[in-house]
Amino acid sequence: MAGFECAGSLANSAPIKLIMPVSETMYVGQMAQWDAGNGAVGTSGGVQILDAATELWEDDEPVAGVVAGVYSGDRVYDATYKGDKCTYSVTQSVIADTGPGRVELILAIPHVTLFKGPIYDTTFGTALTELVVTSASTNGTTVTHANQTVVDHADDFSTIYCRSGANRGQYRANTTPGTNAQVTTEVFPYGIAVGDVFVVASVKIGLSCIDIPATANCIDGDNNIDTGYGVIIHELNLEESGKEYAAFSFTAASVGTES
Repeated sequence: MAGFECAGSLANSAPIKLIMPVSETMYVGQMAQWDAGNGAVGTSGGVQILDAATELWEDDEPVAGVVAGVYSGDRVYDATYKGDKCTYSVTQSVIADTGPGRVELILAIPHVTLFKGPIYDTTFGTALTELVVTSASTNGTTVTHANQTVVDHADDFSTIYCRSGANRGQYRANTTPGTNAQVTTEVFPYGIAVGDVFVVASVKIGLSCIDIPATANCIDGDNNIDTGYGVIIHELNLEESGKEYAAFSFTAASVGTES
């Protein structure tokens, strides 16, 4: 996936599209927040990149929606983020030549607008780390692994998925996360064997909290979730490395006014 995208409406309604000025360089597939005077370059009265949350369920500014297109004479394609982009400029000759940066925004309606986004390990394009079991768990509760690059997730906001072994295809809420062992309260149906392959993502079905990195074009799947945006996860797919994704809607708190 090139980034976030609108995946429809839970109310079967048409998406609300707005053409908005930008306050910094923005890409198709980025989540945007309203510019309330704290833009990275300047204040456009439009949108800017969705910043990282400052505390749980809150953010500097509320979520606006996703960038679905670029309407600007300076539009160029970015190979890294796989989408068109435009930028904010204060140079008179640039404005005269290409006009100010403008993007098409699909508005985030809480509990209605459905979004889909890739899940990566901290950085856009980096797949989640696969975890190879090093110690068996006959009761199907504990995934012990040697790879200690997994962040110790907060609360129960992460999911364990089995990619290889008797429990292949099974998802469980990660109720006791850790750097080298993950424990679930709802047991896996079969024993966990040495050599089985699992993956953990810091997101879960239902009421959840997601971290969005500074590029604002993916979900950070290896984050401790001490900050983030409130969402309802409707679909979670961790089946294939590098193609993990989630479909979600924002809660009212994430798109509400600043607290």
